[in-house]
Amino acid sequence: MKKPENFSQRRVFFRILVTLGLLALFVLGISSCDFPVIRDFLPDTNSTQIPPADAPTRTPTPTPTPDIPLVEAQQLILWVPPEFDPGVTTTAGNLLASRLNEFLTRRPETELQIRVKSLSGEYGLLESLQLIDSAAPLLRPNLVALPRPLLEEAFQKGQVIGLDEYLDPGEKSDWYPYALDLARVDGQTAGIPFAGDLLVLASVNVAETTPPTTWNSFLSLQRPVAFPASDPKALVTLAWYQSLGGELRDEDGKPTLDGDLMLQVLNFYEQAQDANLMPYWLTQFETMDQAWDAYLDRQSTLSITWTSRLLTSESPNTILAAIPTKDDKAFTYADGWVWCVVPSDPETEQFALELAKFLTESDFLSIWGVEGGYIPVRPTSLESWSEVSYYAILEKLLPAAVVVPEGELDSVLGPPIRDAVVEVLKDQVEPEDALETLLEEIKD
Repeated sequence: MKKPENFSQRRVFFRILVTLGLLALFVLGISSCDFPVIRDFLPDTNSTQIPPADAPTRTPTPTPTPDIPLVEAQQLILWVPPEFDPGVTTTAGNLLASRLNEFLTRRPETELQIRVKSLSGEYGLLESLQLIDSAAPLLRPNLVALPRPLLEEAFQKGQVIGLDEYLDPGEKSDWYPYALDLARVDGQTAGIPFAGDLLVLASVNVAETTPPTTWNSFLSLQRPVAFPASDPKALVTLAWYQSLGGELRDEDGKPTLDGDLMLQVLNFYEQAQDANLMPYWLTQFETMDQAWDAYLDRQSTLSITWTSRLLTSESPNTILAAIPTKDDKAFTYADGWVWCVVPSDPETEQFALELAKFLTESDFLSIWGVEGGYIPVRPTSLESWSEVSYYAILEKLLPAAVVVPEGELDSVLGPPIRDAVVEVLKDQVEPEDALETLLEEIKD
C-alpha cells in the first residue's frame, strides 16, 4: 500500500484506518477522478469474503505563489447512492464528475471526498449517518443525496438541516411546484431538488396508433396494461382518484376519501376488467418491478411505470405517454431526489449549500438530466428536452405533477384500497360493496 505523501494526508489516513478498525463498515476504493470516490462494500450474505482496503485518498492541492498565500483546505464530504456515482463510466457519471471538478477549480482550497452509500440494508445511508455521527465524526458527510421518503425521516431526526434561512425567496421561482414539495417537510425546506421522476404510461409503438388519453379511449384498446394492482400503497388507484379532484385528508388533517369519486375509479376498474384491459392476473403484482417485467416479457403492450425506469431501460419500440385520466386532465404523481446539508458548524453548512446550489444550476441539470434519465425539476431545464418526442407530454405534466402520498396515508389508505381493487378485478364483489367495506375500514 502506498504511503501518504504529506502530513495532512498521513493524519487523515490514520484517522480513517482507526475508524475502519472500530466500525468495520467502510472499505476504501479510489477512482480515476480528481477527487476520491469511496465505495462502501458489505459482505455478501452468501460469502465471508470482504473486499480489502485500497490506497489512501488523494486530493487536489492548490499550488502557492508569491502573491497568493496558501489557504487552509476546506474539506467537504458527499454521500451519494450508486445511481449518482460520479466514478462510473456513463455519460451522466462523467458529467457529474466534470461538474464537481469545475467546483474544485473555482474553489481550489477545497478537498472533496465522495462516498458511495447504499440506501438500504443493514448499513443503509440513514443508519450509517446515525452511527457515524457518534462513533466517527471525522467521516460525517456534509452533503447527502436523498430520495423523498428518506428525506422526511432524516429531517425529522435532525440528521439534515432546514434551509429556509439560507435561501433567498427569489431562488424558488424557477422550480416546478412538485419539486418544491419534494424538498419540503413539515412546512420547511429541507433540501434542494435535483432529479425528478414521473408516473407515466409506457406503450409499444404501433404504427398509426396514438396512446389513449381518456378512460374511454383506454377501454377501447382492449389489450392489457401492466401495473401493480396489489400494491399495498395503491399508488395507481390513488393517482386516478386524485386526478378526479379527490382529497386525501379532511379539515382536521386525517386520512379520508370521497366515496363518490372513489366509486368512479372502482367502476372504471370493473369496466377495464370486462374489456380485458385489466385482467385478474394483475392482482399478482405488488411492485412496479413485477409489472415492468411483465411488459418486457410482452405479457402486455402497456405499462404504468416511472420515467426513470422507462428512460433507462433497453426496451426498443417503447414510447412514453401520460396516464389516461377520465377527461384528459393533466395529472400524475412525482417522486425524486434532493441534496441535503448535514448539521455541522455554520461556515461548513454554508459551504456545503454552495456546492448544492452549484450542482442544481439549471444549465447543468438540463444536460445531466437528459443523460441520466431524470425529469427536470426546473422549467428552464426542460428546454434541453425540446428535441425528444415526448417533450409536449412533459411540458403538460410537469406543472400538474403532485408528490406521491406517504407516511400515514400509506398505512391508513393504501391496504384497504388495495383490497377493494383486488376484489373488483377478480370479479368477487360489485364496486359499490367494495367501496362500502373500504370506507368502513378507513373509519376504524
